[in-house]
Amino acid sequence: MTVDFKTKIKPKSLSTIIKFLLSVILTVLTFSTTKNSTYVIVGLVELALIFIIYNLLIGTNKWLRIIAELLLFVFNAQMMVLFFGNSFTTLTMLKNVKFLQDLGGKLVPYLLGTILVLALIVMPVEPLLKNANKRIILGLLTVLLLAEIFIHSDYKRFSPVQSFATLFVDEIRYQHVKRAAANPEVALATFHRDSIEDGIQKPADLSEQPNVIVISTEGLSYNIISDERDVMPTLKDFEKSCISFKNYYNHTFPTLRGVQGQLYSGYKQEDDNQANNLISLQSVLKSQGYKTAFINTEPYNDEFTLYLNNLGFDEIIDDPANVSGYANGMTDLEAYNLLKSSAHELASDSQPFFLGIYTFGTHVSFDSKEYQFGDGSNDELNKFYNCDQMFNAFLEDFKSSELADNTVLIFTTDHATYADQSFTDAFPEHKRDCTDLDVMPLFIYYNGIKPQAIDANGRNSLCFAPTVLDFLDLDTENYFLGTSLFDKNASTAFDSMFYDASYLISTKDCKIRYLDDLEIEEFLSQVLAYYSALEVQR
Repeated sequence: MTVDFKTKIKPKSLSTIIKFLLSVILTVLTFSTTKNSTYVIVGLVELALIFIIYNLLIGTNKWLRIIAELLLFVFNAQMMVLFFGNSFTTLTMLKNVKFLQDLGGKLVPYLLGTILVLALIVMPVEPLLKNANKRIILGLLTVLLLAEIFIHSDYKRFSPVQSFATLFVDEIRYQHVKRAAANPEVALATFHRDSIEDGIQKPADLSEQPNVIVISTEGLSYNIISDERDVMPTLKDFEKSCISFKNYYNHTFPTLRGVQGQLYSGYKQEDDNQANNLISLQSVLKSQGYKTAFINTEPYNDEFTLYLNNLGFDEIIDDPANVSGYANGMTDLEAYNLLKSSAHELASDSQPFFLGIYTFGTHVSFDSKEYQFGDGSNDELNKFYNCDQMFNAFLEDFKSSELADNTVLIFTTDHATYADQSFTDAFPEHKRDCTDLDVMPLFIYYNGIKPQAIDANGRNSLCFAPTVLDFLDLDTENYFLGTSLFDKNASTAFDSMFYDASYLISTKDCKIRYLDDLEIEEFLSQVLAYYSALEVQR
């Protein structure tokens, strides 16, 4: 291929060069987020292939030109999502577009990125290879197609184009699981368990029916608490006075699945339409005479409010007059103030209570409206430090009140922190294999507890409900997919498997391993049976 540099470059040809140069720059920039050169190498290989196909097609008819533009658009869109979100577009992202307002903290850069990608489509272009040697072009095309086959074999999750195609495969599987008709009664019997593991005896100094408070923090990976910079000093110190669980992973993503999955130790596909109708932590405690309540920190979010109302609590507590956070949600200061007042009010009654809360202030893209970390220049560190300070104020009140005499306090999270660009920049030493999956905290405390650290060894948050009930010495028939973390020998096919609409990953023995196609089909068939069991009217 020869280029006559004496020939003046036409404006449309220059536009084509600029378009692909920007794509190259965007591809290289993704390394600043992922810290993984494989994304860059695979991306550049695919971009070279797209460059040849693009230039062969745009000089033909308008339909082939549209195909060429769509191919480049998919590539650039995937790279833009990777740059901001540390992963390509996933089915989970698409299914949570309705919660786009929750990204308000970074909405401007996201919109600017979208505009840039769309602007590249409408730029006037002209083919650059029309005078090139056909043999050379054919040879390059053959080599790049062979490289694409190799990528498909071993590196397809790093491929922007193939990852986009995977969305359609994921959606087909997702819809198949929704539509498949198994026998509900048989499926229900398959998951029935007569009892919960008895891995620990309830401490003798704990009353027969202690109150239970569960704090589920939005998106909190354990590495943030253990960080040497003391981003969350209160929680780091609090862990030392608790029963804490090491190597404990989230079982799914995002919030709706995470909170419900922990309370029911199970899955629910359409989280906002109908509750899981099987046995839950709150239903067991209610049967033991507890009053159950959950605090709604997003009272203006109709989807979330409907979701909470379907979880089977006696009462959903909110305070719409004190909501000033991002996306019409409570700041962590407002949330912990409501938790404090609600706990004291419930404690004034003789009936034992179970009170849960999901705090919203550490959501991806948010900054702190109250406390800031250090000089306040890092939004990511600010929001976690602020959350820690709000927890500290609540903990001081808790320990100095009568609540501490008869209440088990449990601190955890709905799921791991989403590893977007802000997270990877703030915690560059913390390497993640998946943006949605990580080790998360689970701390159990009461006044007089004997602290200890228990290795969960890769088991996940499906184990939350059976672990809490085991600690309280409450046994019941159940349909839990998880097991008590106090029993180190217990296990199921689910309690070391991360599953959402986009990923299926084993965390067994703390080793992150993406499932192969046969394992995926086998696992999804079990999930299908579980979903079918939910159709039984109980």
